[in-house]
This record gives sequence, C-alpha cells and structure tokens, in this order.
Amino acid sequence: MLDRTALLDALSVLTTNATPVPATRHFTWPWKKLRQSRGWSQVEVFRRLSKVAADEGVRLPEWPTFKRNLCRWESGSVKASPFYEELLGRLFGLPGWAVVEADYTAELW
Repeated sequence: MLDRTALLDALSVLTTNATPVPATRHFTWPWKKLRQSRGWSQVEVFRRLSKVAADEGVRLPEWPTFKRNLCRWESGSVKASPFYEELLGRLFGLPGWAVVEADYTAELW
C-alpha cells in the first residue's frame, strides 16, 4: 500500500523550486533533496539501502564505491541505473510506478 505521507513528501520536494526540464532531457530524481528532507546523511542512506538490498538477497558495494556513486547521482552528473532507482525509490517511499519509467518529459510539470 502506498504511504500517502511519503508520496506527498516526495512530491513536495520534486515541485519545490522546480524548473521544467526540456522535453528532450530524461527526468532525474532529486536524490539529494529527498535525502536531506529526511535529515539523513549519505552514510544513513547507505545503511538503510543496504537493508533494503539485503531483503532482496543483494549486497551493495563497499562504502567508498557506493559514496562515489551516490555523489554522482545526487549531483545529477550520472543517472542511477534502473536497479538503484528501484531500490532508492523503495527506500524513499516512492510508488513503484514513479521509478519504473524515468523517461518523463516537461509536459508532466
């Protein structure tokens, strides 16, 4: 079941100071804003995401590698893979449909 509070939180982060993206660009989730809105450090994201991944029988890379990737995802210089988008989406309480297709266009704003 969708957690209404988590969805509203995610939507408020997404719409705060949002600038429409050109229709040719792919949507990138604001992972840093979502993390900061919960008061989590990057280490806390790693700790919590490790538990989410472990529930699926997956082990995350060691902290230095994960931190490098998380910094890239948060800065938007690299888009998270669908695997990590799904895990992060679950961690942040985003509905499954919100992370399945990340090819959104400006018309959705």
